[in-house]
Amino acid sequence: MNTLDEDGSRGLSISGSTRVVGVCGRGIGYTLSPAMHNAAFRHCGLDYVYVTFEIAAAAVRQAVDGIRGLGLAGVNVTKPLKTDVLPYLDEVSDEARRIGSVNTIVNRSGRLAGASTDGAGLLRALSGKGVTVEDSRVVILGAGGAARAACHMARSAGAGSIAIAARDAARAEDTAAVGGASAVSLAPRELGAAIGSADLVINAIPADLPLDEDWFNAGQFVYETRYDQEETGLMRNARSRGAGALNGIDMLLFQGAESFEIWTGRQAPVEVMRSALEDQLRRRVDQDGAGHPGRPT
Repeated sequence: MNTLDEDGSRGLSISGSTRVVGVCGRGIGYTLSPAMHNAAFRHCGLDYVYVTFEIAAAAVRQAVDGIRGLGLAGVNVTKPLKTDVLPYLDEVSDEARRIGSVNTIVNRSGRLAGASTDGAGLLRALSGKGVTVEDSRVVILGAGGAARAACHMARSAGAGSIAIAARDAARAEDTAAVGGASAVSLAPRELGAAIGSADLVINAIPADLPLDEDWFNAGQFVYETRYDQEETGLMRNARSRGAGALNGIDMLLFQGAESFEIWTGRQAPVEVMRSALEDQLRRRVDQDGAGHPGRPT
């Protein structure tokens, strides 16, 4: 079978004028974003390449300065840096400022502008499966950057109610404030009641949670932002009670398409990007039978 290289770069020609973009984070060897973006650049005939940047905990400011100093076209930002980069940017979109999280940075002649495409990617993924957020009761698991984007998206899309569930009560309250949501704990009784009454459950926690299958019902939809497995334990438990469930590949795809368009000003070749993601995920599963807790980006 004719497949892409692991970074999706087969057929790319690196020259002295090649523009560099990439993804910044820690522990991100699992990411499928290079395959997706390099396939898109090649398809569009763009002289760009997408790589990964592992950023040390104490080096966030230096990393942001490096985007300017090295003349990178831009970057994605992923765990755990989505909030850490904010103070070092020259401008931030209104949406990203309200969320308090950035996943896309574009370099405009040395001025760095931050945006968040996670919420738009999530909404597009849900809409593609016929899931309506408007008037829905939404429960979001987690309080990090992806959860904050999901909370803002749910509020903007007209959710009837939103609840944030996280281990850290202070972080849960802070994330809830992004979308006028309430905060609940992960204690089984409180979390079980919240999930049981929800129409839509969005998981933005990278680790498996011991969620009781009896909390779910046939009237619900569960969106798992992880994309390392075709079916996580959360999805399996939800489906066992008749709920719909989907993993995070479509969110990764659509937030990536939004980032591509910010960097290049070109329409993203979504189906090319989807094919690259699916190809790389198949290769990952064939190689080791399981993945890492992949998250958008």
